[in-house]
Amino acid sequence: MSNGPPFKMRVRVGPRSAERFPTDDDALGAQLTALLSGVLARGLPRPVLLTVRADQVDWYDIAVLLNARPSHRQRMMAAIAGQDGVEAVAMLGTFKLRQRRQQAATSALVCFIEWPDNRWWTSWRVLREDRSPISVAPIVRRAVDGSPRPGGVGGWFALARRLNLKLHLRKTVTGVIH
Repeated sequence: MSNGPPFKMRVRVGPRSAERFPTDDDALGAQLTALLSGVLARGLPRPVLLTVRADQVDWYDIAVLLNARPSHRQRMMAAIAGQDGVEAVAMLGTFKLRQRRQQAATSALVCFIEWPDNRWWTSWRVLREDRSPISVAPIVRRAVDGSPRPGGVGGWFALARRLNLKLHLRKTVTGVIH
């Protein structure tokens, strides 16, 4: 029985480097935020969801999920987080950010990381119309400082546990790399 519509998305799997994906919360956040800044030099970073495991990192291209109903999007992200061995999940990319309900949404580079114990870490940098960041340094908020979790993101591990969600993948090959 399906819990929602099937999604087609690209997933890349690679080895986990301790330098690029450290275990310390702040170090991981700083690395992923720097990664976003590096990608910005080539264009706006696409939205991805990363799962960090002991020995590998999975990169999910989640652009297709952004057009899904919020309940389907949250369940899919929770199913990704609910896989065995996931140490952290990170959502990265360029997203529309609304700092106050009355304000218009603006584009921002966003990094949001969540751990199975519901700890989270986030950074964002609002972008100008020419795609350059407004501030030199990103704004950082962390659960351990007592900050409220940003609306609309996270809670994936708790939802996966509550609904017993696990991701079921079907692999398709689109090309051969020589």
